[in-house]
Amino acid sequence: MQAFQFRLGKQLLTIGIPTVRECDGLFSPINSYEKIDAAEKYLSRNIEGITVRDKLSALDIIALEVRLGAWLAQIKETPAYKAPPVQSTAQTVLPYDCTTTHIKAVAEYARMSFPEVWELPITDFWKLFRDAIIWNYSRTAEGIDQLEHAKAISATEPDREKLGSSPAIARRRKNGE
Repeated sequence: MQAFQFRLGKQLLTIGIPTVRECDGLFSPINSYEKIDAAEKYLSRNIEGITVRDKLSALDIIALEVRLGAWLAQIKETPAYKAPPVQSTAQTVLPYDCTTTHIKAVAEYARMSFPEVWELPITDFWKLFRDAIIWNYSRTAEGIDQLEHAKAISATEPDREKLGSSPAIARRRKNGE
């Protein structure tokens, strides 16, 4: 299990992975009270014997948000957690932003209730969301094409087999270039 280190006052704390609910409260709060509450709950869940409310300042909350956000962003960029980029078509663009779409996708894929999804560690949620995207797209021919396109644009190494079999390269080899 990965752990996040955070300094609260003079004490260096080792804290576990936040839940989906805690991340939502810290990074997408409705107001500052929700952010404070999420920070207190996250730290209190991980620290026994410390009354967090007395020790948590506004600067601590900002520092927690920035450092935890950077740490989670690093983790999310690893291939195990990164969902494939999906093209949006004119038919899929919605005029409104739905904040629970990701939650619903994971809940349907994993056959979990919304409250169960909210309490998942964020890394488990990212893995399930990635799997849900791939599974949903793999059910149709158009979806499979989109997944192949996503794989092609996110590839860091060239597909040497496909490059070697292209007609242009075959002609160059034949002509001795």
